Amino acid sequence: MPHTSPGFRPDPAALAAAPLLAGLDPPALHDVAAAGHTTRLAKDATLFEQGAPATALHLVLHGRLKVLQTTSEGQQTVLRFAGPNEPAGVLALLGPGQAYPATVVAVVDSVLLSWEGAALRGVVERHPAIMANAMRAMSGRTQDVHARLREIGTERVERRLAMTLLRLMRQAGVREPDGTVRIDFPLARQDLAEMVGTTLPTASRILSAWEAQGILAEAGRRQVLVRDPHALVRIAEG
Repeated sequence: MPHTSPGFRPDPAALAAAPLLAGLDPPALHDVAAAGHTTRLAKDATLFEQGAPATALHLVLHGRLKVLQTTSEGQQTVLRFAGPNEPAGVLALLGPGQAYPATVVAVVDSVLLSWEGAALRGVVERHPAIMANAMRAMSGRTQDVHARLREIGTERVERRLAMTLLRLMRQAGVREPDGTVRIDFPLARQDLAEMVGTTLPTASRILSAWEAQGILAEAGRRQVLVRDPHALVRIAEG
């Protein structure tokens, strides 16, 4: 379960890097930081559940979150991963009656800046740019979902998997001394299978083949190391 840390305050100047707070001047960033509270979320802890009332807006300061959605038939899909400067729970901005459309879980120990209740209403009233920025974020996510649905419907699994790994590399890739690129958070093969809309055996078969070909380096069970990004680009381009 998440818990608050009332003694910790983020650096307001650092918040300027968050697209959610784009356009806010330094005094506004100070106000936004003071209005929120810090939430610490341990690895594998749930921030909120799909279908629960959307009551709080969160901004990732440190760590990584996994966004999961479950269908009425019980099938689970990994929608995306959210890292530093990304929001979670933006539907809380629309007021009472909203529900979270997905479950959010910490992939690693994470720290968030959170607003809820009167504090959330206050910052939005004083700084309407936050609402506009949030709507842009929601629009971008909707476009991403539509693009992934088109990929699932039209592209081979190998191409979908390569495109997904390239997206994750852009989001959280760290270059190692030997030139490999490490995706900098725990990533299970099941996560990748759900993201590209395939089965775990199919995803594992492709990833193992790429390891044998030298495209990926053999790594731990929840690690992905890309040895040859250009090969992934060629696969993604078909």
